[in-house]
Amino acid sequence: MEQVLNTKAARDMVDNDLSLYRILLESYINDKILDGEKLVSLEKQEDTTEAAKYVHYFKGAARQLGAEILAREGQALEDVLRKKADGNLDALNKNFIDAYVTAVEAMKVELASLPEE
Repeated sequence: MEQVLNTKAARDMVDNDLSLYRILLESYINDKILDGEKLVSLEKQEDTTEAAKYVHYFKGAARQLGAEILAREGQALEDVLRKKADGNLDALNKNFIDAYVTAVEAMKVELASLPEE
């Protein structure tokens, strides 16, 4: 079953290096924040390649951090943007953005639960 944040998988990815895990979580939360308006603006361009790249960044990093639902929603949106699938962009955007917000909140909780260095 997919999880909002599969912390075991994420920790396994970094060989349980909690210092690295903390850095990755902090980076995902703080360094590049998903901007829904920017996403929609990129999607309105004739070539949706940049929109797909934008989604790919968040999806890929989410997958590495165990944000399984966000990764799935990002993949669905990216597939439509890359013309690999059909779908309703408005609904896909909403699902992706909602999953992002939920995942980031879970990451903040996880970060707060990590032992101090």
